[in-house]
Amino acid sequence: MSKSGFSLDFKDFDKKFTRIIERAIPEAAADGLRQAGQEWKLDADNVEPRTPHKEGFLRGSGEVSKAKITARSIDVEVTYDEPYAKRWHEAEPGTVKWSELGVGPKYLESKAVRFMKKYM
Repeated sequence: MSKSGFSLDFKDFDKKFTRIIERAIPEAAADGLRQAGQEWKLDADNVEPRTPHKEGFLRGSGEVSKAKITARSIDVEVTYDEPYAKRWHEAEPGTVKWSELGVGPKYLESKAVRFMKKYM
């Protein structure tokens, strides 16, 4: 068999490809997930039923966590950090007299259902 006159050294490729697989792809996925979380929070605050806003504390407490990357998952949390956030979110329709039109219960959950494809 004749020699071709050139050889390929894949050592550098292997190192960089490993870095891409182990780090760059999860970081890019985490960034995308965080952006989706920010969009979700924005929708919760601006699309009916909106996050309650009588004085602004609840809506102002909303935040999107930094992504947590593990070997098995990438997680981002969208939370509202006021003691009454869960109570208002889970209130049965018609049980609360809201101070502002367009706000109401399930302000976060309803957007997950309604805009799921947008966040994916």
